[in-house]
Amino acid sequence: MKNAPSRFTSLHGSCTIPIQPVSVLQGVPAPPPVVGYNTQSIQGGKMNCVSFQFADLTASGDLASLANLSTSGLTPGVYNTMETDAPCIMIYDGAGGYNYYYYISDAYDAGGNEVTAWANFSGDVADDTVTLGTGFWLRIPAGSCSTGTLTDAGGVSMADTATIGIANGLTLAGNPFSKVTTTGITPGAYNTMETDAPCIMIYDGAGGYNYYYYISDAYDAGGNEVTGWANFSGDEETGTVAGAGTGFWVRSSTAGSLTFAK
Repeated sequence: MKNAPSRFTSLHGSCTIPIQPVSVLQGVPAPPPVVGYNTQSIQGGKMNCVSFQFADLTASGDLASLANLSTSGLTPGVYNTMETDAPCIMIYDGAGGYNYYYYISDAYDAGGNEVTAWANFSGDVADDTVTLGTGFWLRIPAGSCSTGTLTDAGGVSMADTATIGIANGLTLAGNPFSKVTTTGITPGAYNTMETDAPCIMIYDGAGGYNYYYYISDAYDAGGNEVTGWANFSGDEETGTVAGAGTGFWVRSSTAGSLTFAK
């Protein structure tokens, strides 16, 4: 690779101007990040299970930020009564509890101004980050809206996969892409899958769940026994049961990981 000359000769006489050798490729800008968004309908007076799908452009790695969430059709609460009347994001802490964030009209931004935003328990605008693929509950008080929307925006991951850890017990996960594989999780068997098999539980919006079990004797379309996620009949599920942006519980008796692929 050639470098620029360190001297310059004038057409009107000889002069010497020292300059730094510069690679011919320096100064070529990096391609801009690819951004995207996903808007989901949310129901007032109900629990909604959703997930972070896009990365925070200001963070390193595949991290999502609460600051990238926006809403429409939701009535914000106020700080003093936010625990009872404000829309609420609940992120599972892995130990049986939740971290709470409230949509209020009197949150304080970094400059000390009151703004309408998602806020932490202290009332400050929330800019916390979580791993891409984290699921969360969105609790909407009945008086806040009948229907509204939640928009997750940010950078589109350039990786072909996203991996999240699965705990021994319950993990609230989310689907940033459209396909999922497992690592380190021990499958169960069909006859005892309700008690010993890893299980994906997808909220149905009406207080119940749709269940899918990770078993070693699922039947594929050709009638062969395979290890995979199966429905209640024991048939392998190969279609989309949880679209991108959907949150769901994963219950497992062994730790491992879920890998989502584009």
